[in-house]
Amino acid sequence: MSLLINKPKIKPPPRIGELIDLFKVLAASKPGEDETAVYRGHIEPVNLLKPSIFRKNEYRKDERSILRELIAIQPNEFRDDKSSFEQLVRMQHYGMPTRLLDFTYNPLVGLYFAAQDDTKDGEFLQLTTTKKDIKYFDSDTVSCISNLSNLQGRERDKIRKMTSDNILKSSTEGLRLLHFIAAEKPYFQSKIILDDLSKIVAVRPKQTNRRIIAQQGGFFLFGLKTSLADDNDFGIRIKRVPVPARNKHAIRRELDQININGSTLFPEIESAAKYILSKIPMADDAVLDFS
Repeated sequence: MSLLINKPKIKPPPRIGELIDLFKVLAASKPGEDETAVYRGHIEPVNLLKPSIFRKNEYRKDERSILRELIAIQPNEFRDDKSSFEQLVRMQHYGMPTRLLDFTYNPLVGLYFAAQDDTKDGEFLQLTTTKKDIKYFDSDTVSCISNLSNLQGRERDKIRKMTSDNILKSSTEGLRLLHFIAAEKPYFQSKIILDDLSKIVAVRPKQTNRRIIAQQGGFFLFGLKTSLADDNDFGIRIKRVPVPARNKHAIRRELDQININGSTLFPEIESAAKYILSKIPMADDAVLDFS
C-alpha cells in the first residue's frame, strides 16, 4: 500500500501580466513607516543600474565638457538654474547624459515604461529607501555631489583615492570642488565630507518641469560610485519583477484606460501628436492622400 504525500505547492515567482498583478506586487512589498518606495521600468532587464553618463567611457571622461558645451550653446535655456543639480536636471530632460537616474513615485508610471517594446521581456523595479535619506534639491550634500560634474575625469579619479576629509580639503581637487560649490552657495564653508561624495542619494527636484510633474518624478544622484547593484551599501532595497513581452500590449491598453499614456506623461506637443497618431489604425495597404 503506497502512501500519498501531499507535496507543498511552490508558488511561481511574481510577474506582471496585467494591471492587477502590479497591485499584488505592491501589496506584498509595502515599505515600512520610515521608508519610501520609488519605481522604475525597464524595456529589458539590466544587471546594474547606471546613469547615462556612466554607460560609455567617453561620456564619463568628458562629463565636464558635455555640461559646459551645452550651456555655452544654449545659455538661455539654463538662465534660471541656480545650481549644478538644476542644470543636470535640465540636461536630463533634453536627453543629454548625466549622473542622474530617473525614478517615479507612481508605480503605474514605472509599469508604463517597463511595458514598452513588445519584442523584449521588460522589468518593473521597486526601490525602497528610508525617508531620512531622501534629499531636497537645495541640500548641501546634493550640491557637493552634483558639482563633481564640473571636475575633470582625472580630478575625480584622484578624489577616489583619498582617504580622509583633511586630505581632500588641502588638495587642489578639493579646492576646485569647493570653488564650484561656493559659486552657488556663498555661505558654504570648507566642510566637504569625503564619504558623501561616494553616495547615491534620492533627490526631490523642484516641480518646475512639466515632465517631472506629469511623471511624478525624482532622481537618484550618483557621486563617485558609478553603478547601483542589488546588494548595495546605500540602504536601497531593490525588488525586480518581470514584465513578459507577450503581455506588454495589453498592459499599455489597461494603463491607457486610466490615462497613463504617452500624451499625459510627456506633455510636450510632439509627444501628444505622436500619441494621437498611434491610436489611428492603419491598414497594410493604406494610401496616403496628399490632395
